[in-house]
This record gives sequence, C-alpha cells and structure tokens, in this order.
Amino acid sequence: MDEVIYSFCFKGIKNISLEAKGKTKLGQLFVNYFHKIQKPNLLINNIDNTYFIFNGSKIDIYDYNKRICDFFYLSSGNVILALNSYNDKYEFKIIKPIKENIYTSVYEAKIMNISFKENVAVKKIFKDKIKEEMIFDKCKAEITEEDFRPEIEKFNKEIQNMEKCSCENSVKIYDYYDTEKEFIIIMELCDETLLHALTRTTNGFSAKEIKGILLQLNNAFKRMNYYNISHRDIKLNNILVKYLNKEKTRCKVLLSDYGVSNHLCSLTQKFTTHAGTQLIMAPEILNDEKYDNKCDLWSLGVIIYQLYTKTYPYYAPVEKGILNMIQKKGQTILNVIKDYNLKDLLSKLLVRDPRYRISWEEYFEHPFFK
Repeated sequence: MDEVIYSFCFKGIKNISLEAKGKTKLGQLFVNYFHKIQKPNLLINNIDNTYFIFNGSKIDIYDYNKRICDFFYLSSGNVILALNSYNDKYEFKIIKPIKENIYTSVYEAKIMNISFKENVAVKKIFKDKIKEEMIFDKCKAEITEEDFRPEIEKFNKEIQNMEKCSCENSVKIYDYYDTEKEFIIIMELCDETLLHALTRTTNGFSAKEIKGILLQLNNAFKRMNYYNISHRDIKLNNILVKYLNKEKTRCKVLLSDYGVSNHLCSLTQKFTTHAGTQLIMAPEILNDEKYDNKCDLWSLGVIIYQLYTKTYPYYAPVEKGILNMIQKKGQTILNVIKDYNLKDLLSKLLVRDPRYRISWEEYFEHPFFK
C-alpha cells in the first residue's frame, strides 16, 4: 500500500498526486493538517474506490459516520494555501478595525510571511475581558484554569461549527490559534454586512433580489441542517457581502459568526439559554421556553421581512413588549408584502408556536425558490 499513488481533486485545482501515508512533502502536510484540526482522517480516491483512511486503518466510506468535516467543503479551493501555512504560523499586520466591542474585535489585516494576495479578517477574542466578567458573575477573586475551560470549549465549538458549515456561502476560515491573552481566528475578508447594503437601498430589496440572496444562503443553511447546528444569531450583521466586480452588480453573500451557535445532539434536543438579538429572537426564546433549531427559521423570517420593508416586523424596547406585539399584531404585518410566494413563505416562518412553524426541509422546498 505504501507504493500506491492516490489522486486528489479539488475545486479549481487539477488532480494532485499524493503517496499513501504522507510519504511525499505534500502528503505529510495533509497528515499534519488533519492532526492539527483534530480530525486524523483522509479522504482517498484511487480511481476504483473511495474510502477514508482513519488512524491508519482503511474504512469503507459508508461505514464512516457523518462526524467528519468534509474536507472539500472545508478547503473550498484553498487547500494548498491552508496546507502550506501549517509550518508557518500566520504573521499579520493590522490595517484597520472593522468591528469592536468589549470582548471581541475584528480587524482587516495583511498576511506578512506567506504569499497571500487578498487581505484577511482577524477576529480576536480577549481572554482578560472574559475573565473580568467571570470574576464579577462568580464573585471570585480570580478565575482558575478550570473556571475558564468552558470559554475554551466555546472557542473550539465556534471553530468546529465554522468548519462543518464551510461551503461557498459560509465565511472561510484560514487559521486559528489560542494564545496566552487571546483566541485568534483568521478568516475571509468581505466588503460589508448585508445590513449596510440594505441601508443604501431606497425601499428595501425586491422579492427577486431576496430570492437571489436566500438561494445563496441556503447552501450554508443546508450544511447547518445536515449537522443539526443551530446558529441562534442569524441577523443582517452576521451576513456578509463580497462584491465580485467593481460596479458592485454581482456579489456573494456569506453566513458568519457561529460564536453562539450550538450543536444539537439529536433533532429533539432543546436549548434553554438566551442567545442572539432580542428583536430577531424567536418568541420561544424570549418567553424562556425550551427551543430547538426552528428558532433560526423565525429569525430568518425577521430578516427577510427587514430586507423587503427596511423595518422589523415586531418592535418594542423590552422582551415582553416584543411578545405582546407578536400577540397583538399577529400576521397582519404581512399585508405590506406584495409578492404572493414571499408572503406565503413569511406566513409559515413567522409563526408564534414552533410546533406549527415550517420545518427546514419544507423551507428549502417552498415554491418561492422555484
């Protein structure tokens, strides 16, 4: 088996020869990269058969469960760049801040030590700020390593969810590491948020334009649904826009920020913690009820309504006030929607009781997308 040459085919890249067990330099980089992301798995295609190499043993692809993050989606055309960065940690120079708050900051940066044509986004999560909040919450003089372990798990979960949901319409992750003072993620840089794009419109987007946006985002939503991941913070600020020409007539939209997302161990598992933005939160979260990944469908309904009208469907300054508005207005807020299929889709997304809300499978098959 050591002498067999295997062939890999990546999006935009011709077949690359790779000797079994990482015998070549490129092969060793593959092995190192998979160990780095704690997924010692290798998808092999030797013309006649496709299977995984897992911890040195050959396993038929059908016997291997879906825990593996699909490497083709993960790489999304940047596999060589990702692999070559393994031995050289990214060194970057901050150009300007993009978004800043107490706990995290996102910057535009230039990679200095590796040939990289485009600038990147660098997200820093500040450990000291998190520890200060934990000291206040826990009324403790200092935070121990054990106390801080859940925060490390949150960081790892964000990375894992970004990897699992990686696709053409999910923000690409190039590298990540845990330093003494910060968690750092190096990501694809986009031009603006969908919220910024919306503010430049006169009356919002048309139904046709919204359909084009959603058809792109559905690639990321399908990945989320496949892995039973609930994002829990789907909002216009977390949907990024990357323009494909100078005239800004063609663009790609990408889902980002899986920092509050959670993994559902089963389709029936419920969450009990608050996350996301109140005006976009599902009613079951606002009302302190148990909820599942249908909460994202409500939030999706809210942002679709925003894209069409430039307003929130239900607005109030406090949580209970939002619930009262939902109860009071019901679906009369949809009277402003002129497109029949869009209105029908929203009538199935903005349903107060999640038991009667449309499922993800029904959403993907809705006539609006035909």
